[in-house]
Amino acid sequence: MSRWANRRRKRILIIFGIVFLIIFVLVVIHIKNAKKPTCFDGIKNGTETGVDCGGSCPKLCENQMRNLIVWWERPFKVTDGVYNLVAYVENQNTDAGIEQIEYEFRVYDKDNILAAEPRRGTTFVEANKRFAIFEPNVQTGDKEAYTVFFKILSKQDWKKVNPDFRYTLLKVQSPILTRVQTAPHLQARVENTSLYDFVDVPVVALIYNHRGNAIAASQTYIDRINHRESKKVYFSWPESFGTDVARTEIIPRVNPFLDIGKAPQSTIS
Repeated sequence: MSRWANRRRKRILIIFGIVFLIIFVLVVIHIKNAKKPTCFDGIKNGTETGVDCGGSCPKLCENQMRNLIVWWERPFKVTDGVYNLVAYVENQNTDAGIEQIEYEFRVYDKDNILAAEPRRGTTFVEANKRFAIFEPNVQTGDKEAYTVFFKILSKQDWKKVNPDFRYTLLKVQSPILTRVQTAPHLQARVENTSLYDFVDVPVVALIYNHRGNAIAASQTYIDRINHRESKKVYFSWPESFGTDVARTEIIPRVNPFLDIGKAPQSTIS
């Protein structure tokens, strides 16, 4: 075979190779673009307003959300060397919550020296609510807790909340505070006005003086409260508050991210 024919053959093979490569690349691009957008593909596509967030995705874009507001954090003495810690927090997002956040409490004495080991925990965040994060029985030994610093450690990963959970589902009725001068006792009735059954419901009680400052806190749990049912809750303190009492605030919390079945309409009276 002549040199000229050899060169011609090579050129033809090169041209065919280039054409094949172009066709292959075009097919790959077509398949990639034809793939149905998802909320987990790491690409801003479909109805998303950010990468895998917003639009029809359950995850909401962080830049469209309001950060949690921590209104105050405080230690409440139970007995000598034992304190309950509370952070009072607000979520102003009407349709978004957080499935889990990690937080930390640090307790200091009057000399700004750490009075106890930092206490960490996790909790959920409801939509459109003010709520209390409660850490019980923090032991300070012979040190007196003077101030508390509360910090959210994890990213605020916002998700859409079932519209039913944007409102108050557990309503508190008839709070009664007795024995204020000796060993205070608080009771109230919690009514489930929703179409859902809840279990392990945390309920925090806060006591305020006439200056609007919280002076005591306690927490209990409702094991189970079915739809349209009411349960009594009780709180007690071993010693007098040592000051006047102006009002009480009782805060039940329900996790909007649990797999909770809705009660059949036919069973609701």
